[in-house]
Amino acid sequence: MNYVIFASEASPVEGGALLPTPWSVGRRVFSGGGMDTHGNPTRSWSDPVDARVFGWAPAGTAEPTVARDEVTWDLDLFAPPGFAATHMDRFVVDGLEFDVIGVVRDFTHGPFGFAPGVVLRLKRVEG
Repeated sequence: MNYVIFASEASPVEGGALLPTPWSVGRRVFSGGGMDTHGNPTRSWSDPVDARVFGWAPAGTAEPTVARDEVTWDLDLFAPPGFAATHMDRFVVDGLEFDVIGVVRDFTHGPFGFAPGVVLRLKRVEG
């Protein structure tokens, strides 16, 4: 199992706290856009690169309220401090691809010297 060490003045562990990063997700970095042979805009992403995280949890699902065949799934991805991502990136979680929604929510500037990490909101639309 992988671990992340958190340096903290208030940590009871000498040199910081030790927290596990037991899960791996694939990060696909946005690599740009262009035009296809017909002049239509295109977008592309890198191949997935493994990134260690604390875990993830469902942030909710939105069933359609009108007659459509679309379902959206939201996940909150919990990652160590310094975890980098942009709103253009994608993540592969349990074999499913999700888009990053918004910006990384950084919880590392609290008043007690503990930096638990960051949260990313991910969204998947099916249908």
